[in-house]
Amino acid sequence: MAGKLRGEVTAHVHEKITAYLEKPRLVNKLSLEAMNRKYWSKDDFASQERYFLLNANVFYPIYSGFDNSEGSARGSEKFNEKTLIVTSEKAGETFFTYEVDNQGNRTQLVRSIPNYDPRSRSFYQLAVQKGKPTWNSIFPHIATKALLMLHSQPIYNKERKLLGVTFASVTLSELNQFLNNIKIGKSGKVFIVEPSGLLVATSTPEQPFTISNDGKEQKRMQATDSNDTLIQLTAKYLNSNFGELTKIQQTSQLDFLIDGKRQFLQVTPMQDEDGLDWLMVVVVPEADFMEQIDANTRTTILLCLAALVLAIILGIFTSRWVTRPILRLNQAAKDIAKGDWNHAVEIDRTDELGELALAFNQMAGQLKESFENLEQRVCDRTVDLAESNQQLEQAKEKAEVANQAKSSFIANMSHELRTPLNAILGFAQLMIRSKTLSTEHREAVSIITRSGEHLLTLINNILDLSKIEAGKTTLNPKRFDLYRLLSDVEDMFRLKAEDKRLQLLFEYLPNLPPYIQTDEVKLRQVLINLISNAIKFTDEGGVALKVMAINPPELPTSQPLTLHFEIEDSGAGIAAEELDKLFEAFAQTQTGKNAQEGTGLGLPISRKFVQLMGGEMTVSSQVGYGTVVKFDIQAIAVEAVDEERVQLQRQIIALEPDQPQYRILVVDDKDINRQILIKLLTPLGFDLKEAENGQKAIDIWQQWQPHLIWMDMRMPVLNGIEATQYIKAQANDNTTKIIALTASSLEEERSAILAVGCDDFMRKPYRDYEILYAMEKHLGVRYVYEETDNLQHQPPQPSTIVQLQPSDLKVMSAEWLTEFHAAATTGREKRLIALIQQIPDQQSAMVKALNELVDNFEFDTLIELTETVLSAE
Repeated sequence: MAGKLRGEVTAHVHEKITAYLEKPRLVNKLSLEAMNRKYWSKDDFASQERYFLLNANVFYPIYSGFDNSEGSARGSEKFNEKTLIVTSEKAGETFFTYEVDNQGNRTQLVRSIPNYDPRSRSFYQLAVQKGKPTWNSIFPHIATKALLMLHSQPIYNKERKLLGVTFASVTLSELNQFLNNIKIGKSGKVFIVEPSGLLVATSTPEQPFTISNDGKEQKRMQATDSNDTLIQLTAKYLNSNFGELTKIQQTSQLDFLIDGKRQFLQVTPMQDEDGLDWLMVVVVPEADFMEQIDANTRTTILLCLAALVLAIILGIFTSRWVTRPILRLNQAAKDIAKGDWNHAVEIDRTDELGELALAFNQMAGQLKESFENLEQRVCDRTVDLAESNQQLEQAKEKAEVANQAKSSFIANMSHELRTPLNAILGFAQLMIRSKTLSTEHREAVSIITRSGEHLLTLINNILDLSKIEAGKTTLNPKRFDLYRLLSDVEDMFRLKAEDKRLQLLFEYLPNLPPYIQTDEVKLRQVLINLISNAIKFTDEGGVALKVMAINPPELPTSQPLTLHFEIEDSGAGIAAEELDKLFEAFAQTQTGKNAQEGTGLGLPISRKFVQLMGGEMTVSSQVGYGTVVKFDIQAIAVEAVDEERVQLQRQIIALEPDQPQYRILVVDDKDINRQILIKLLTPLGFDLKEAENGQKAIDIWQQWQPHLIWMDMRMPVLNGIEATQYIKAQANDNTTKIIALTASSLEEERSAILAVGCDDFMRKPYRDYEILYAMEKHLGVRYVYEETDNLQHQPPQPSTIVQLQPSDLKVMSAEWLTEFHAAATTGREKRLIALIQQIPDQQSAMVKALNELVDNFEFDTLIELTETVLSAE
């Protein structure tokens, strides 16, 4: 495992460095190609300045230029938002450095060096000496002091006469930053050294050089002089083990001890044909591996325990489902033995138990009929009438009992399933907030979170269906921004559509009101279910959503209007004989079975929600041509309302200063649920206490007077409702806020909880930002954020930029394609725009897409498109 980690890190770093050092080599190759194509020449100083100024902007922050064999020089670079150009007319004259504006006009003289011969520079002489491209020694930038790596290449004419040397350099500070972002265990390190022992870059904030107190003298640092103990001792070990670093010619995996603790080490040479000669070193303490293994073991144990609990619960429910009909048959047999002939066994099943119950009822009826006396017919008829009335009353009572049992089942299932999910998702969110989490573990936690969210969706679907069947689902209308809801849904599926190379189009007719009143949650769920199905079963083409208002009023009124939605896809389609069972719970079409995805609940729930909102849903489809789902809902157009907080993708890291020391009490009988809130809020600076039942919560409240209480509703000794009633019934100046926590999915429970005095209501599993924003709402807490983005609400607009294919460019001539390819290779933006203007008006979509690529400097994409067409021809 240690060897694999060292190898993976080494390969990743080697790939990054190779790609980064390829930039100056590419710049030199492009400069040579541009000179061969007459974009600049050896003696034309103006063309040289234009070309290298373009390089400075395109390949920022690379410094590039050309030294003439006769002593002249031109070069350009860009740093600190300034563009510089260096000039020397001939050997022995003054070497000038100017600052220039965006048009290349010289605005200010920065420095000058008299009696200067550019040919005396070491990189020029080394390139001429070797007669081929070569790397030069690392040196500091004259202004920024950052270390530079320069690549030079001699240029000859056809007679092999030297014309000059072109060069390009890159700063090594980006390598430092890249290594700094690599996490190897908890305390592993990566560093790069030259065979001389001088540091090139490290994964620590430490710079690989030192600067004198007066700031004039800069000295590179030996790895053995590093301030980082692990790097210093590793370098010393390498020196002692190999004698000289120059002897390391192949990858070696070693281990050594520091203070009796084992360290895993891998050293790898980095060399190329241009003279690059570095050593890359990866060192990881053994303790880091053991810590990760222990953590994985604990996680596995917790998951096994959770699976065991779930299996026990399912086993209990299954056994009850099997044995309950048998117990009813047994009781009916006893009743008949006692002379009770009117007790029928009611089992609505088609298996062997159902047939047995039917035969049992028939037998009881036949026995009853055989013992009836003909002389008592009139009396029997009277008795039958009385019995019928009694049976109707019993049926009514049983129906009420069944509804109560189903409500109890829904509440219990919601609590039992959401409670462990709250722990899973809660601790996953806490782990993601950690700054020390490795990339591999962060991906693993993300998988846990997505799986938990998927499981929560399935649970909600099943509970929603149960609530619909029990008649417990109600409409909860509220005012909201319809444009924002549609934009959120589009953003949710944009990446998924792009991953499948599908077009996702949202079309809104102008008559669509921006603000409406209806059940936002149910409308969002319907759109998510339908668009998710459309993308899931579409492999080519795209998915389109069209929204319109039917005969909307001129101004917002209390009169309802009809909103019409259409979701169309170009997927596999549905056979006509399968359309009738689309809205059956747990039923799937052949397309769904082939995809092996879904539960068969999305469409039935969506249709019930649409009907609840006063509309109806229809589906039309043809195999091989896609599917169209249409539905209408009733809503009320309203005036603009205060928009709710947009959940920005930023992390809260602390409380703002100059605020009270907020006291927070967490009450829950499950220790794991209390730990989620404590671990979330403690690092931010809140003062917290915890209680496992309502009685202890009251005791702590009386002594401590917290600002806010997170109160679970289901607890032993004293539940959350009773504790809330007691606290709220105390002195009138009681300012403690109480927010209820519950795993129930029943909407009526929310009203009951708020009625006893709770200030707010939150369902498990909750998100970390929901907890933090609820405290901001009720206490006025102010937070410090890790980053800030100003998001403004804009009505969504459908994307119209097409994805270009090489075949689209075949309408243009070979001459046009050749010239366009050359302009893209040299980055000539104005020439590219001029060539695009030559495209016929009928190809407006291609013109728009090409202009978009040029505006975003995506020259590589343009080169790839034209190369494919030219090579095919």
